[in-house]
Amino acid sequence: MPPPPPVGGADALGIDSAPPPPQAKEPARTSFAITGSPIADALAGSLVLVNFDMPFSVAGISERNYHGTGLIVDAARGLVVIDRNTVPVAVGDVKIVFAGSVELPGRVEYVHPLHNLSIVSFDPKLLNGTPIRTARLDLRELRAGEPVTVVGLGADTRLRSLATSVASIEPVVFPLSRTLQFRDSNLEVASLVTPPTDFDGVIAGPGGAVRALWSSFSAEINRELVQLNRGIPAELVAEVLKAVQTGDPLYSLEAEFSLVPLASARQLGVPEEWLRRMEAHSPTRRQILSVARVVAGSRAVGVLREGDLLLAIDGKPVNRYREVERASQSPQLMLTVVRDGIVQNLALTTAALRGSDIDRLLMWAGAVLHKPHRAMAQQRGIPPDGVFVAYFSYGSPATRYHLFAGRRIVEVDGRPTPDLDTFIEAVRGRDDRAAVRLRTITWNGSTEVITLKLDKHYWPAYELVRGPAGWERVELD
Repeated sequence: MPPPPPVGGADALGIDSAPPPPQAKEPARTSFAITGSPIADALAGSLVLVNFDMPFSVAGISERNYHGTGLIVDAARGLVVIDRNTVPVAVGDVKIVFAGSVELPGRVEYVHPLHNLSIVSFDPKLLNGTPIRTARLDLRELRAGEPVTVVGLGADTRLRSLATSVASIEPVVFPLSRTLQFRDSNLEVASLVTPPTDFDGVIAGPGGAVRALWSSFSAEINRELVQLNRGIPAELVAEVLKAVQTGDPLYSLEAEFSLVPLASARQLGVPEEWLRRMEAHSPTRRQILSVARVVAGSRAVGVLREGDLLLAIDGKPVNRYREVERASQSPQLMLTVVRDGIVQNLALTTAALRGSDIDRLLMWAGAVLHKPHRAMAQQRGIPPDGVFVAYFSYGSPATRYHLFAGRRIVEVDGRPTPDLDTFIEAVRGRDDRAAVRLRTITWNGSTEVITLKLDKHYWPAYELVRGPAGWERVELD
């Protein structure tokens, strides 16, 4: 028997490629096991296992299959918060397991544009009265030495718990990603004295309220992809939940900051008056935030510079990441910075960010294309112009003519393609076996011109577009 045609080839062979309609899910009821731990049993009805499968590699992400512990934050609407190392993008299939007994389909509702959080949803009606509960969030900040309990689910869906204490509250400092995937920054997280190594979940206080998520972070260290667990504050969970419930955007300065001790800030020209104000503002954290990099293509370019020392936002002193984010939730801000030893006031228009993530893909010549994602501009200063090559299928024209992942297509036959729409206009209607000349730019700015010959018989072009009903396929020709 001959092998089946490659992805996308069925239409070209005259075969109806429309998938069968999904079968209606029958409601099912289950209960939660009693472990004997009061804190674990109190949280059992709020914890679920989330499985996520990606059909394509996008946004610099190479792995395809993930699982992790999710927390129900709105039982009435079926909203579950999970880390971005489990649900890194909106492109994928979500399955949510309750009490190790009932599995329901899920949907990606929100991917946090700045931090390691995503929101997925399920239909509560399909649980047929299963006693799920909205988790209680305790928004107080964790302190070093505080006793806590980590509660979560293993890969086998069994509920686990571990009593420990908070070791420290420190900023995340991850190297830049070589594959241009998401990397968290501007965030303080909790580390634990004796952390669990076989499960993730939540950090709970003595009463069972969630103080933080014990979440998995993905980072590239020494050219290897590693996973680290840290505690994300419950306050951040409450913020992203509110954004989903209201539909309001999150506003961002579009800058990454590093910490500078006040002693170093004094040598950099911060006036004595401001040094005293910063000491009074935060006696235990004698530091100032310095601009480490600015997101390319944002309004912050041309306003902020690397090395600027941020003193205040709208006249109020700030010296912690969360203070900056809370003070930035407005379209217009006035920043007070020290630049070259001089205090300056800078007007800045913030960026309104939403959690839609990548909501449109183009399959063309065997390559997966989408708009440049934010991590490129945030980490490497790459302007969000052109069409990003996220993946290529082996044996396709993209492989044969070296249209490799990680580069941007900026011209087609000499015609600029600043976005996906102009690229589609430039390639639409081409004959099978037609030659197309592409100008591409790699992540480090190297330019290359390649000529690619289409194979529309086996590798037709089509879009995948995310709408209210989910992902839909739209033929290009």
